[in-house]
Amino acid sequence: MATPKITAQQQRKIETILVKWVGKLTWEFLVKKIDLELGLTTTRQTLCTYAGINAEYKKRKAQLRGATPALYTKVTASDVKLVEQIEHLKAELTVLKRNNAEQLRMIERMLSNASSMPNIDFDALIRKRPEELGNL
Repeated sequence: MATPKITAQQQRKIETILVKWVGKLTWEFLVKKIDLELGLTTTRQTLCTYAGINAEYKKRKAQLRGATPALYTKVTASDVKLVEQIEHLKAELTVLKRNNAEQLRMIERMLSNASSMPNIDFDALIRKRPEELGNL
C-alpha cells in the first residue's frame, strides 16, 4: 500500500513542527510526532521526498547540534579544503617545534661540552662567519 501524498497544508504544519522542535531530532521521532499531532501516518522516505520538509529537517538538526543556519548553508568545498590545510599546517607546526627544541638542546649541549674543554675560545665559537658579514 502506497503512503498518501502530503498536502501543502500538511507540509506547512510539518515544517512548523520542525521549527518548534526541542530535544533530540530523528526521523523516527518526527514520524511519531506527525502521527500524534496531525493524525497522518507517513514514513521517513516519504518525508524526504518533500524538499521543504527535508531542508527544514536538516536546518533544525544543524541548529540543535549548535551550527547556525548561516554556517550550515555556507560550507563549501573550498571551506573543506581550508580546514584540511589548517590541519596540515598544525601538524607541520608541531613537527617544526619539536625539531627546533631538539636543535636548541644540541646547541646547548655543544656549548656545555666546549666549556669543559681547555683552550677553547668561546668568542671564536660564536663569532660571525665571513659569509654572514657580507649580508649586512
